[in-house]
Amino acid sequence: MLTGSCLCGAIAFAVNGPVGSVGHCHCSMCRKSHGSTFATFATVSTDDFRWVRGEERVVTYRSSALRSRRFCVRCGSAVLVDGDGERDVLVPLGNVAGDPGVRPRRHAFTASMAPWHAIVDDLPRHDAHPQALGGPVVDRPTHPPKTPGAVGGSCLCGAVAYEFDRPPLRMYNCHCSRCRRAVSAAYQTVLRVRRSGFRWLAGADSVAGYRLPRTRFQCAFCRVCGSRTPWEREAQVCVPAGSLDGDPGERPRCNIYTDSRAVWGALDERLESWPAGLTPDPDP
Repeated sequence: MLTGSCLCGAIAFAVNGPVGSVGHCHCSMCRKSHGSTFATFATVSTDDFRWVRGEERVVTYRSSALRSRRFCVRCGSAVLVDGDGERDVLVPLGNVAGDPGVRPRRHAFTASMAPWHAIVDDLPRHDAHPQALGGPVVDRPTHPPKTPGAVGGSCLCGAVAYEFDRPPLRMYNCHCSRCRRAVSAAYQTVLRVRRSGFRWLAGADSVAGYRLPRTRFQCAFCRVCGSRTPWEREAQVCVPAGSLDGDPGERPRCNIYTDSRAVWGALDERLESWPAGLTPDPDP
């Protein structure tokens, strides 16, 4: 049985049945929704999935004609992807507790892969979906940067948009369990930028912040679609890389909290690794 929860713990779920398949999705919609470099989903039967608690806290965003993305109203964690009348649902593996006992079997939508990412495993790769599901192309709203040379980003629904001046101060992959639950993925890729060079272009009032009690851990998300958005950290702004609309001109330089990394994820060992965070500022 698989069990899992959102970051704040208000929502929990269980799967009482077999997992059909597990795969990494690199499409731009999943990057936007999760704020991560890619998302990893376990396919399970609708009949085997149940909410353990907090179903009333689940917010639904209709991301396409085929499917809806569901997230926690309090912390923004993505908790489920489903569709009307479909026999299966997609459970984000980043929310699952412990070792799920299953491993990813493929990469999908690699033609849309993030420019800062390199696949380091030998799993089969598909430019689009490995199965011809059909359905309309989703026309996402965009907000190009207003400042020449700036890097822009936005949420999935387009309500929130921002830009920041190059270059970012640093870019890294965080594998801590908090980041996994926050972005509902294998890890979170974060850019640190100067607050003085960061500007909201739209929807600042649509951003909800969340701080994990008794910790320094923070995150933020769009109230409409649940997508991860930037949040302030003292004199800096932390930008979830999945929310970017283009190439930031930077690449992750290290992996942090690798002692806590997901057992089902592949680690890019070409990067420097910090098992317990990056001193002197270890928290994302």
